[in-house]
Amino acid sequence: MREVLLSGLFTILLTASSCQERGNNLADDDSEATIASETGAASLQADVLALTKPLINGALYNRPSFDGQMLTHFDTSQQIQVLDTTDNMFVKARIAKDTTAFTGYVPKAILPEKR
Repeated sequence: MREVLLSGLFTILLTASSCQERGNNLADDDSEATIASETGAASLQADVLALTKPLINGALYNRPSFDGQMLTHFDTSQQIQVLDTTDNMFVKARIAKDTTAFTGYVPKAILPEKR
């Protein structure tokens, strides 16, 4: 019985030390390329700050104003690539529909808050 207990303890210690040596922890390496390759997601372009889905349906405008021309409509299932967040009410965003990518402005209020 004592041999089995010592053998189990040795196995646990050996496993723990090998995990520390490799350092293959995603928390240690949060690069988007690594996360994308691990999850199977496509890598993000260099100008993309974040990838999100809107909370409600909305429109992509050609300028940061509700008076701007609507470039396209989107729904809650579409992914929005956030490009710039410096405006107070809008974010510059890219939305892909079919084979076309639209770049414009989306109201910040319809996007989830960044954690």
